[in-house]
Amino acid sequence: MLLNLRLTMESGQPPEFLWQRRGSRYFRMLETRAELWQEGGKLRYSGCSHEYVRRMLRLGDELEEIYGVLCRDEVLSRAVRSFRGLRLTLSDPWETLVAFLCSVNSNIPRIKRCVQAIMGMAGGRMPAPEVLVEAELKHARLGFREKFIRRSAAMVAEGALYGIEKLDFQEAKRELMNLPGVGEKVAECVLLFGYGFLEAFPVDVWIARAMRHYFGVAPRRIASFAERWEPYQGYAQQYLYMLAREELKP
Repeated sequence: MLLNLRLTMESGQPPEFLWQRRGSRYFRMLETRAELWQEGGKLRYSGCSHEYVRRMLRLGDELEEIYGVLCRDEVLSRAVRSFRGLRLTLSDPWETLVAFLCSVNSNIPRIKRCVQAIMGMAGGRMPAPEVLVEAELKHARLGFREKFIRRSAAMVAEGALYGIEKLDFQEAKRELMNLPGVGEKVAECVLLFGYGFLEAFPVDVWIARAMRHYFGVAPRRIASFAERWEPYQGYAQQYLYMLAREELKP
């Protein structure tokens, strides 16, 4: 099984915000304390089921097949060589939504602090949406994001996420963008990392920079350009994001 757990858990995907690391082990509270680690190239876990781990780490994805599509492109081929074993992840949609609402105009360390502060209210678990509607959130230092999270929580408590997985990509994206604070980028992040829509290609500052630098593509053309990596646009996005963070630092 091809997996680099460190890259997967520390690549700006929801597990980077939802899980914590001590040494080589990643941990969080589920029903009980769950841990993930890699030992001698083998994946180990405790406090969670094989099915949970398989789903979260998308262990059913055939990376070599995906690489066959991505590596038709020289830039992506370089990214694959650098980040081989990086997998997309799949987290709970509600947790994913909260994480990316915290990401608006923010950076990874701050997002992690905000998400962990929110989870600290419930013993290390993500509070239910109906809890967040009335919760005291000052300690999380969310700033303007607090109103988005609180209002979105109210809508989710009323069923706003129900049935999203049954819609096609564009319909699902429109539904998510009805939530306060959810623009195109957040919607596509939720669809990719919370629902597994691999055609999603979220565009943040890093991706916009990468597409301009490597391909000369303007923001308005990114979605159509990304179709060259169909049906694995989400994987292409993740590998480009990692490459840009390594090569295109300001």
